[in-house]
Amino acid sequence: MLYLPPEQGVSGQPDADHLAKATSLGAVLVSQNHQDFAPLHYQCQAEHRPHAGIILVAGRTSLATKFACLERAGRLLTPEMARNHLMHLGQFGTDERAEAFVISLTPLRPQP
Repeated sequence: MLYLPPEQGVSGQPDADHLAKATSLGAVLVSQNHQDFAPLHYQCQAEHRPHAGIILVAGRTSLATKFACLERAGRLLTPEMARNHLMHLGQFGTDERAEAFVISLTPLRPQP
């Protein structure tokens, strides 16, 4: 599911409101706004405030690449994996890279 700011009533609102709305929907926020959302992620961490996840996109990334990487992210990430993580779209650049990244987010289970 894709949510757009105008549909959610947060157009023109502060970035924190966008992140709060995405979190209330259980949605990972995707943005090219590195300068605001990376610090907002670290602020959430410092304040022990959860969020549903943030994926930052490089502005020079082609539209086709953005869609391919976002499709991988949507297919491989679970809400639990994405929660409270700051991710970069490039981490989903290939199937192999995306799978390795997702594995790194999976907590290890104790061996019996």
